[in-house]
Amino acid sequence: MKKYISLFHINWQNSLQYRFSLVVYIGGYSIYICVLLYLWSAIYSEGQSVGNYTLSQLMTYYILQLMINSIIFSYVSWDVIDNIKTGNFSNFLTKPLDYYVYWFTINISGKMLEAVFIIITAGIVSIFVSDYISFPHNPVTLAYFIISIILGIILAFEMDFCIGMLTFWLTQVRTFKYMLQTMILFFAGAMLPLDLFPPFLTKTAELLPFRYLVYFPISIYLGTVEDLLPSFAMLLLWIILFFVLSRILLFRGIKRYEAVGA
Repeated sequence: MKKYISLFHINWQNSLQYRFSLVVYIGGYSIYICVLLYLWSAIYSEGQSVGNYTLSQLMTYYILQLMINSIIFSYVSWDVIDNIKTGNFSNFLTKPLDYYVYWFTINISGKMLEAVFIIITAGIVSIFVSDYISFPHNPVTLAYFIISIILGIILAFEMDFCIGMLTFWLTQVRTFKYMLQTMILFFAGAMLPLDLFPPFLTKTAELLPFRYLVYFPISIYLGTVEDLLPSFAMLLLWIILFFVLSRILLFRGIKRYEAVGA
């Protein structure tokens, strides 16, 4: 456990070296929110409406969606792919490290740092656009929202790790990753709230785990989820399934890697 705490600390320090990138991101984030505010205000001022969403609910959705995209989605699979393709994966086989836990620790430490910067930015931006965004009236709602974010981080990491593991079997895994990433963003509700989709796409999204990454946390925040317990139970089930799949793919991938003598 101590080695993973040290790893967490080291990666946190390394991530701090990219403060300038975060500042650039925050600047872009603020500009994007201003554009959104202008766009949706213009649409609503002409008497138009978007589904059952009020202007403040839609603005809140997109502000939270931007925050969640940065905090939840994992990109460790790019490093995992490089490790396996370049043969650096062999170095991990000789170390007393669990490859899954190693990348989970790296992912969590990076996400926590990003979360700190993004929450500060969102807090500042909220002061200027407070008339256009919704806030939960019940602290319990906020607690459920935070829990769903934490569980979403775990699920997103597991899915991304599984994609990386496919490198043991696929030669064009990067192309596959790009295609899948677009589909995940679409069915997660990162482009448009899922209840604004055509009915058959909404029902398709309900069967997939991706909705728990973006749409579900925001729906909790907006208070539009009627019964939370079944949804949280399903989210936990997906986390367990992808954890088991991650371990199986890693175990069988190592066997395959050693068999070909890479």
